Amino acid sequence: MSEKRKVSRRDFIKGVAITGAAVSLPGLASFSSRANDRKVVKVGIRSPGNLTPGLMQTSPAQVITGAYGDYLFRLRGSESERTPSLIENFSSNQDKSEWTFKLREGVKFHHGTELTSTDLKFTVERLMDPDFGSPAKLLFDNVDKIVEEDKYTARFHLKSSDPDFSLNFFNYNTPVVAHDFDYEKYGNTKPSGTGAYKIEDYQQGEKLVMVKNPDYFLPDVPYIDELQFIIVPEDSTKKLVLQAGDVDILTNISFTTFTQLKEQAGIRGEYALGGFQAPISMRTDRPPFDDNRVRLAVKYAGDRRFMLESVLSGFGDLGHDHPIAPSYNWYTDLGTREQSIEKAKSLLAEAGHGGGLDVKLHYPTNIFPCADTALNFQQAVRPAGINLKLEGTKSGVYFSKYWLEANMTVTQWGHRENVLGFLNQAYKTGAKWNEGHYSNKELDKRIEQAASEIKPEVRQKHFTEIQRILREEGPAVIPFHQGIFGAVADEIKDYTEVRNGTHELRFVKKT
Repeated sequence: MSEKRKVSRRDFIKGVAITGAAVSLPGLASFSSRANDRKVVKVGIRSPGNLTPGLMQTSPAQVITGAYGDYLFRLRGSESERTPSLIENFSSNQDKSEWTFKLREGVKFHHGTELTSTDLKFTVERLMDPDFGSPAKLLFDNVDKIVEEDKYTARFHLKSSDPDFSLNFFNYNTPVVAHDFDYEKYGNTKPSGTGAYKIEDYQQGEKLVMVKNPDYFLPDVPYIDELQFIIVPEDSTKKLVLQAGDVDILTNISFTTFTQLKEQAGIRGEYALGGFQAPISMRTDRPPFDDNRVRLAVKYAGDRRFMLESVLSGFGDLGHDHPIAPSYNWYTDLGTREQSIEKAKSLLAEAGHGGGLDVKLHYPTNIFPCADTALNFQQAVRPAGINLKLEGTKSGVYFSKYWLEANMTVTQWGHRENVLGFLNQAYKTGAKWNEGHYSNKELDKRIEQAASEIKPEVRQKHFTEIQRILREEGPAVIPFHQGIFGAVADEIKDYTEVRNGTHELRFVKKT
């Protein structure tokens, strides 16, 4: 762990402010409030892509959904504490094969109907439907049936024990949706939710406007009248609009921008550390990465400490080529793979690439830390004869053309409260978001065993083996685990970053 991790979050953030001249951008004046007495908060984000609940793929979509929608559970506060939201209580039987959730009574969707167990059942069965195509489907493959015990209580009968089943509901594609609303028609433009704000207007590529939900189940919440999401594609532009006062909150900004924002009065920084990562993924079903010797050569050519320092100034955790970050309970310290150029060259020669390796590396230019990761990794592996041609594109092009298709990619992955979410979605055979197209029967078996075993000591053995397999044979280089960074105007109160990226905008106040 980097020494910089020893700096307390409070001390680290206390000194954060912004430098540089404030620059106004054309057109942002139109985003001002309609009346001077309305309390309006503006959030700068990049384009969210698909907003349909259950089909989201981006962190901006997650931020928006956390405002108009709601979840069974949420993370709250500077320590990202797990708290109930749409439920009053929940329980499980002794072997963790049945889970019961009691919903709050009197919660209403924006289109007027009351939240009931029918909606919770509909939400999960919709995610489970293979024809729907949700990336969250694998989270609920273990569900056998869902029974509505009464109007507000649903019981989940699982095919096998799952001690972490409740953690699946922290996934950002699990907001509870209404069984009687047409999400196929309106889900990407004006979805109905139970959240503190209602979507009023969405001009794709420009802005999304929400207004206070007068029927929200928490008294007096929210505290502002209007919430505006301003689409700001580039990270560097985000900095300028915050400096100019054209937005109040920035989410998911780069560490470079975060640190550049110091020393300007009126702005503070926010940070949360979790399982965020930017895997450098290699397609294992195509040459040259179908040969594990080539994958290992790439892993040995990388320099994790250099990457952590150059991309994050040490403010994060070293990565070990598997998604289980040191912040997870199931993490096992298998040691850090030190850079070995000679070992990398030897492995490449064994695999028939003694003359070196030329590969295109694709990444989204406007999603931190993908560009910085690609550039610094290119420098680190070059001495081993691994020549990476960087191919950066905007996120829309990247996800539609290169992600899951190109031989080598860098993608930002947000935190999963249940680490099995990473494993099931990205590494299990046939997983929808399996970037490396990786297939390993032993790994699949271990993931299933880790998911169903209720004895912690036995589960730990499975998780340790999962980490070993991915470290030695897996499809990805994961050089570090970064936090999630944001910046906020001082007049905004009660806003904090949380580790899973579903930012808490319900309790925001503007002085």
